[in-house]
Amino acid sequence: MDPKNISDRRKLKRKKLAYYMLVVDVQTQQTIGHLVDITPIGLAIDSQKPISLEKDFRLLLELTSDISNKSQITFSARTKWCRRDEIEPSLYDIGFSITAITPGDAAIIQRLSDKYAARDSYSFPLR
Repeated sequence: MDPKNISDRRKLKRKKLAYYMLVVDVQTQQTIGHLVDITPIGLAIDSQKPISLEKDFRLLLELTSDISNKSQITFSARTKWCRRDEIEPSLYDIGFSITAITPGDAAIIQRLSDKYAARDSYSFPLR
């Protein structure tokens, strides 16, 4: 898939994080990567392994104390794209859309985005 088409289809501009956080597959308890991008409706990670497209996950995101008094949140997400990283070819860049999240955890993701990402303002869709 052409990366240019992916960015053209995006409804919200991605926000680059200045801080990496672990993303874990709840079912296997394995780290699948580190969070590098986020919007209120999706996220991107760096991973050592590729992931199949349109695969559903229950993800756990580890948090820092400056974001929340919770150490982690969980939510459902689906893989939308996967490609080798252009700078570090031993890694894969993987994009997810958030498919289900509690309102409280959605607010935490919004705080995370506000604190570590660009200062664009997004309205977080509560599901």
